[in-house]
Amino acid sequence: MPTQLRWKPAFTTSCLHLADGLARGLAPVDPGLAEAIGEPAARLKSAIEATGAPPGRLWRQLAGLSGSNDSARQIAETALVKTIGRVERLEVVVGNLAGRIADLQTAVRGYLPNLIEELSLRERPIREQWEARGPGLLWQVANLTEEQLLVPEANVLLVQPAFGGAGQAHMSYNSARIEAVLANPHAELPEVVRLAWLVAQLQLDLPIHGENIHADRLPHVARLAMLPPVLRGAEGVELTRYSPELVRQAVAAWQIAVPPGIDVVAILEDWWETYQLGRPPFRVALEALDQMIA
Repeated sequence: MPTQLRWKPAFTTSCLHLADGLARGLAPVDPGLAEAIGEPAARLKSAIEATGAPPGRLWRQLAGLSGSNDSARQIAETALVKTIGRVERLEVVVGNLAGRIADLQTAVRGYLPNLIEELSLRERPIREQWEARGPGLLWQVANLTEEQLLVPEANVLLVQPAFGGAGQAHMSYNSARIEAVLANPHAELPEVVRLAWLVAQLQLDLPIHGENIHADRLPHVARLAMLPPVLRGAEGVELTRYSPELVRQAVAAWQIAVPPGIDVVAILEDWWETYQLGRPPFRVALEALDQMIA
């Protein structure tokens, strides 16, 4: 059965996406954006670090929760409980974090007062591209891997295209956020392929696939693992021409962090060839890739 996508222009997810990008040093396409929200984004980053939670884990929880909730307090409380539990003085920590999220929401509303309307207008082009090629691309991915890797349904959270094309899979929340760009930033890598890559990661946190990989490492392993099948699947529906160089371009364009000194493309090529020759359960292949990039 093909994966069913639900499309949603996402205000608070956009806010957190912007703050996360600035925190990671990404340069916004619109310089005025950094000036308008830079201060509240920096205060949110400081509040996240002050919680004592692993920052990457808390960012993921906040962004994932924001796809179905715009309440700063509810997002903050649920994310903190899921990340560090019901610790002493939780209410104080929640209040501080919620306040910084609310400040960020206010700043974004001030600079982008019509954000939801604009995202709604931007939905149509990428949705039409997906409906034309996306299901076939995922069918190719299933043939190259395992059909049970693909989620039956998922949410697509459309966010402000601040960094020229970006996105992230939220496995715990069965959602993928993607910048609603109107044109492909990279001609060789259409955005519909990026979206397929994000959606293809969403099932990998199930115990049958990823239970033996540390939860903090799994998102990174998932991002790398789904590159070969998605890019090869994209060639099958005539969206790309697969090559190791295309993998290298995707790693850079899709902002996949790679430890220095590691030729991740060579590792992925070796890993994928081995997987295709033996076709072990995909969880075994995931564990092997985790060890190869450790």
